[in-house]
Amino acid sequence: MSTEVTLLAALLLAVPMLVKYLLAFQLRKLLDLLKARDREVRALLAQLQALRQEQLAVRKAKLRVEQQHQRVQVRRSLIEERLGQLQAH
Repeated sequence: MSTEVTLLAALLLAVPMLVKYLLAFQLRKLLDLLKARDREVRALLAQLQALRQEQLAVRKAKLRVEQQHQRVQVRRSLIEERLGQLQAH
């Protein structure tokens, strides 16, 4: 009878320990997954920041091109006026 009680006590002690270790391994796995996702998020944030900087540079370049286009149109109209004046004389 004492052997049965000892085995039963060992079993009753083993179950919580087994659950504890299973939970610990699961927690470690989840923590590793969280760290991996955190690295992915940081990489994506860095990409987003780079894309925003690139977008800003493109906007500035577009603005410069539009300004140059306006200047060219003004010059063209002035040249056309002069040409019209010269042809009228």
